[in-house]
Amino acid sequence: MTILYADRYIICDDESITIHWYYFPLGISKTITYDRIKSIKEEELNLLQGKLRLWGMDLTPYWFHLDLLRPAKNKFILIDDGEWIKPAITPENYHKVLEILQDKILV
Repeated sequence: MTILYADRYIICDDESITIHWYYFPLGISKTITYDRIKSIKEEELNLLQGKLRLWGMDLTPYWFHLDLLRPAKNKFILIDDGEWIKPAITPENYHKVLEILQDKILV
């Protein structure tokens, strides 16, 4: 397995994306294989949608992994993996992770 990207919360390898500190309250990771991803979408962080959410869900069915630096960020990546609650990620290198996901879900 080759690591394509890694930061404190997100690891993208050649087969899947792993989101650390995903499940509350234990911080268990969630791994999604690229073949399970139906689509990805760029979204703006704002006061009604994740900007102040450090961990969990707000008014949308989007689940935000733990990220103490999220209030300083402007965008997130929404992953549709077929589940009702969608993972919303805020990687340190947003553009790199977006590029990897775009490449992998088109293969």
